[in-house]
Amino acid sequence: MSFPIKPFKSQFSKFDYFIIGLTYVFFPLALIIAAFRILPTQQHHSYRGRNARLIGWVLFGTYIMTSLIILLASETSEEFLDDNLAMALCLLVPAMLLLVAADLADKKFRKLLRIYAEAVLQRRLIYIDHIAIAANQTPSHVIRDLNFMIKERMLPYGKIENGVLMITSLHRASVKPAEIQQDIGSKSVECPGCGARTVISHQEEKECEYCGTIIVA
Repeated sequence: MSFPIKPFKSQFSKFDYFIIGLTYVFFPLALIIAAFRILPTQQHHSYRGRNARLIGWVLFGTYIMTSLIILLASETSEEFLDDNLAMALCLLVPAMLLLVAADLADKKFRKLLRIYAEAVLQRRLIYIDHIAIAANQTPSHVIRDLNFMIKERMLPYGKIENGVLMITSLHRASVKPAEIQQDIGSKSVECPGCGARTVISHQEEKECEYCGTIIVA
């Protein structure tokens, strides 16, 4: 099934622009608000680039304002240059590094989105654990990223229930939650044929969905 993948680009919200503007009015408060802004979302891959970029621009604005204050308070140009150099090392250099880190974070997330798209759209993986192995991510990160992709229409509409990505348009039959609940005593077993991991109940025989090898618990 062909599905157009919308390119990812982190963007500022109006509140983010407000924080950056507040830097030029009262930069200590802007720094505090920016810190509280990024803390709840730092675990989300989709926000890491935006968070680094936001702090970078706030630090840049803080450098501008502190330089202005130092200029007005300095009696000599030598004194201004010495103090301004210290501010540049403390604020301007970290700001530039954060802006570079933001671009790298967005680039890394775009690559991860392509891996997710291939796993879901081409390989038809539906179990979160299997997608996590394919993307080399934790299941919690996979759930957050896939929900982001569905929300942003980078994947067909679907939902995640009981560790399964359920997208009806991609599969002939939707997976019912009752069918994927693990029984007591079930465990994850490595396929002897291809190495993929499959959840299987005690004394159950199951065919590997990747290579067809019969797996016995």
